Amino acid sequence: MSSLLNALIVLAIPAIVGAQAPIAVGTAKLQTPATIAQLDMGKLKGEPFRAGWSPDGRQFYLQTVEGPFHKPKAIRHYVIDGTDGKVQNAEGEPAWFAAFWDLKSNKTSPDASSVQIGVDTESRIEKTTSTPTGGDLARGGAGGTEGTSSTDAIAAANNSQAVAVYTMKLHGQTIGEFVNSVLVPGMTFAWAPKGSQAIVYSEVKGGKLVLMDNTGKRQDLDGTKDALFPMWSTDGTQLAWLQKDGKKKFALKVAQVR
Repeated sequence: MSSLLNALIVLAIPAIVGAQAPIAVGTAKLQTPATIAQLDMGKLKGEPFRAGWSPDGRQFYLQTVEGPFHKPKAIRHYVIDGTDGKVQNAEGEPAWFAAFWDLKSNKTSPDASSVQIGVDTESRIEKTTSTPTGGDLARGGAGGTEGTSSTDAIAAANNSQAVAVYTMKLHGQTIGEFVNSVLVPGMTFAWAPKGSQAIVYSEVKGGKLVLMDNTGKRQDLDGTKDALFPMWSTDGTQLAWLQKDGKKKFALKVAQVR
């Protein structure tokens, strides 16, 4: 077995432990990411809509939609092997996914009911129809009322118009912004496992991942950009995410954190 495969196995199969210790945000560092898989949405079809990481760390799940997010024409399901990156079609969501997504995308911290994400709504004049942003991956309407995909809208002509903007905020920080789109919790943030007392989110401009604890203390995770769908391992020591990697392409990344 190659040394690269060995490294991927170490990264992609987290240990399952009992109680989690709080993440020390002030000293947390992200190790060099490994690329688990390259995802070509031109071949897989649709736009990423949900993603998850199995409790045993051996499998990732990707859900894509064709058409607008609020009224998709088709929903597709894929599972990705955590060691060799092989992508396979699936009949639906894995049994473990619902619990994973509920924790990841919840409005409230799993450690404190008082720590909650707020949503602000406003009307804004934009020069393009815009996409949900957790980074400036695109400016164009995945899930918007016009029905265009985020990739289609990258090349859209600049036309000023009033659009609805939904902004998710926590401790005064913007952890997700959805312009002319339905709001998709979990696309731009992920609560860490219970006991970790932290959240990771993608900055609106640039898509860098930021780690923040339940008091609002923050730490940029250097070496990340254009990130969406951050995901924690069960033991809270690893992060995975999708990184924009060219037109209609994403790389599935995994890295040790702490």
